[in-house]
Amino acid sequence: MKQTDIYTEALTCLRSILLADHPEFQNWIDWLERDIEDWTQRREVAHHLRAYGGMGSFNDLPSMRGNHDYIFGFLKSVCYTFGHLYGKREGISPEALMEECLHDVEQAAYHPHKPLNRAIAQHLMQGDLQENLDRL
Repeated sequence: MKQTDIYTEALTCLRSILLADHPEFQNWIDWLERDIEDWTQRREVAHHLRAYGGMGSFNDLPSMRGNHDYIFGFLKSVCYTFGHLYGKREGISPEALMEECLHDVEQAAYHPHKPLNRAIAQHLMQGDLQENLDRL
């Protein structure tokens, strides 16, 4: 298993799904690229959080194809939860917080596809979700 930053992997997968399914939304593809850069270079999440809420937000994107739609929603939930809690919880590393957020979203009752949730979470933890997006 390779060492991975789960938040970066999740953001990268959001960008990959959007690029594959809706390349016409270059503004959101660029937005996610900046989110990845902000996190990997400065451990900042504020830009990503500004994508949510309001008309024309990240939440208003059209459906993705096949399971990409479900995976995209799952990843948005994980990334938003992490971004919202990051910096508010003292004494917990970003890695541990992301694992906690991932576990919480994976176990949430409103997600009806438990086996798919487990598979998404497992691939995120292993750092190979991007390579497996079309197999889920």
